[in-house]
Amino acid sequence: MQTFKYYAVVTPDLEDDCYLVRFPDLENVFTDGETLLEAVKHAEEVLELMLEAMIDYNTKFNPPSPVSALKIEEGESLIAVEVHVTPMGTDGDFKQELIDNIYANEN
Repeated sequence: MQTFKYYAVVTPDLEDDCYLVRFPDLENVFTDGETLLEAVKHAEEVLELMLEAMIDYNTKFNPPSPVSALKIEEGESLIAVEVHVTPMGTDGDFKQELIDNIYANEN
């Protein structure tokens, strides 16, 4: 099992009365919720599922950016989302080489 912590941007959508969530470091990873609590729960779920799929298919993905590197607009909030990922079809035998390569590119 590997732990990942990514920052998500939460934006209230006043028109649709919900909260939109996106992950600036991960392309096409987003969700929403009717309440802030529901939006955060969905963010955890979508992050875990997307990272599991990317690892299972040996797809490269961006490492988490430091909070200081992220920009948010007025009205948006930044939240930390931490998930524990075990690739599907394994007993915890993680594709560590892929993870090592991702974090090596951070430096």
